[in-house]
Amino acid sequence: MRAVRAWTGSSSTTSAPASEARGLERKSAANAGQGFSRPRRRVAQARDLNDGAKINSADGGHQSVKSSVIIPTRRRAGPLRETLDSLGVQTENDFEVIVVVDGEDPETRSLSGDYKASFPLRWIFVPEHKGQASARNAGAAASDSEILIFLDDDTRPVPDWIHHHLKHHRANNGQREMGVLGKVVDQHVNAPRSRTEELLRDSRNPVLEHFEDCLKQQSLEWGKVAAFGLNTSIPRKTYLAVGGFDPKLSFLDEDTDFGARLYNHGALLVPEPAAIVYHHDTKDVMAQHHAIARSAGKVDVYRRREKKQYNARLQLLAQMHCGGAVRKLAHRAAWYAPWPFQLAAAVSKIATDLTGSRLSFRLWYRSAAAEYWKGIRASGESIESLRDLYPSRTPVLMLHSVSAPTELKLKPLNISPERFTRFMRWLKKSGYKSMLPADWDTRATGHRRVILTFDDAYDDFFSDAFPVLDRLGFKATVFVVVDRIGKTNDWDAARGFKPRRLLSLEQIRELHRHGVLFGSHTLTHPWLTDLPDQDIEREVCDSKRKLEDILGSEVSCFAYPWGIADMRVRAAVARAGYKVALTAQEGLNFSEDALALKRINVGEVDTLPEFIYKLATGNDLRQRTKAFLTKKGLYKGPIHRGGNEERSGGDDKSEASPSSSGIALPPVSGPES
Repeated sequence: MRAVRAWTGSSSTTSAPASEARGLERKSAANAGQGFSRPRRRVAQARDLNDGAKINSADGGHQSVKSSVIIPTRRRAGPLRETLDSLGVQTENDFEVIVVVDGEDPETRSLSGDYKASFPLRWIFVPEHKGQASARNAGAAASDSEILIFLDDDTRPVPDWIHHHLKHHRANNGQREMGVLGKVVDQHVNAPRSRTEELLRDSRNPVLEHFEDCLKQQSLEWGKVAAFGLNTSIPRKTYLAVGGFDPKLSFLDEDTDFGARLYNHGALLVPEPAAIVYHHDTKDVMAQHHAIARSAGKVDVYRRREKKQYNARLQLLAQMHCGGAVRKLAHRAAWYAPWPFQLAAAVSKIATDLTGSRLSFRLWYRSAAAEYWKGIRASGESIESLRDLYPSRTPVLMLHSVSAPTELKLKPLNISPERFTRFMRWLKKSGYKSMLPADWDTRATGHRRVILTFDDAYDDFFSDAFPVLDRLGFKATVFVVVDRIGKTNDWDAARGFKPRRLLSLEQIRELHRHGVLFGSHTLTHPWLTDLPDQDIEREVCDSKRKLEDILGSEVSCFAYPWGIADMRVRAAVARAGYKVALTAQEGLNFSEDALALKRINVGEVDTLPEFIYKLATGNDLRQRTKAFLTKKGLYKGPIHRGGNEERSGGDDKSEASPSSSGIALPPVSGPES
């Protein structure tokens, strides 16, 4: 029989009056519009939660880490009882359970009086129904534990579920802000009533697999599917720092919003596949699908306008103005004339139910766009007001050395002064104005825009690039390898490249006085994904500090060496305080992570028509064609990828591999579309 504390088995009930609940909501909204804010007395108590906590005791065992399991519930007394029963057999001892009842419910109140728990159990009754986000915040406000663990009322965790969460927090010992994400296994209580419903249920599986794979591989793609709600745990200090769940998201997306903010905060996100909960889903998934389609648009507009978030579903919102010509036409048709799409949805559902065709199912699923735009129109938005949400498709050009390449393999990296001048003159003649990276998502007014970036800070920028840019009135951003200032590019030696001189300290200061923006390219230009955490922090943070000391001004831009990053590296960049970070992934930026912006490589290999095509589309047609032919076995030559065409320095220790666009992204399977 497991040891429990003296007050184990007791159950306390708290009724939160409406005025108190409204007070909690006001305090939640006060935290920069981002979610929960604990009352001042609680904040003071939370300051030193993990300070001095010694996890390993002298006898080799673990000292306890007190945790609170927070369960929001609404009118589901039966499933809630089973969830509580499953917590009674946990192998961990030092935890409490806080049940927050969202809206008055006689059955759940009766359960609170009858249920005899083998663990500390508290009940909080909130008279008004305010949604899951507010309920979770109320549970967190009532907790004094070091660790918060979130569970739903229709789930069954395995017996060592809490143990698998807490082992990561014990190992971390309060050193890093972190969150742990367990595994959710869906178990539908009722059989599907149609083939369409069966396929709709199945369509969730690839989404979960993609989510888990991105998290396991620490891929930057996780930012597009970020979520942190059911079966997650987090130190209370980190929860408070991020702002808790947003009470404005009462029906939808409170978990994806919190996950996005936690990701942007730079927290370490750890997957734990052994922390399994079985989700006993009793919902009508068809009705839920239609409800989400009607409500998602309004939520997306709020998340984009107020928070500048960019997840996968927000890409649909972006396509009204930033998609290709065919997609724009389709979405505008759904906006102005939804009835053909509604008719198509009805016909394709009948076809799916009769035949089980995945093609007709996809047509039915995509036809929900009409409901999506209908919901946005009902909220008072117009097509023109949506344009302000995605004002820019500004191309970001990536250049290196402005010098004539002396060998073939340098042609994608170097560009001759003559070709560089020709391209810059074409930009000026075509009405382009240059911007700085921080302005990538601001709206252009009456002119085309381009962002010019130069990696590695070669000294030919001073002699051959800056005079041209200054004469044409273009701004530029140069990324400096700080510990190599005035020296050579030794990181390229292993690839057989000849050494080239880098900008000197005096040249950097002179260029800075003339308006050139400088950003960090780390201290030594390493493969950041191969480094331990402390070395990543040093490369990212110390380079920022040293460069700021040199310039006497803030350094807010960062470029990943070789264009490669993962979640761990990105988190270090976020914690260091950079506002913008750039990869070598090709493409235009309109709904992107500001710490993973895309760039277009420009080199001596580019003709003027290719350069114009890259500006318009963000794509390198030549390299895409080579990649396609290589995949088909029709081409065996090199595929240049800007700054990342070849791995140097021995064996590749990273599990992630460079994509054809130059950024390290793991091979993951995306959701079925």
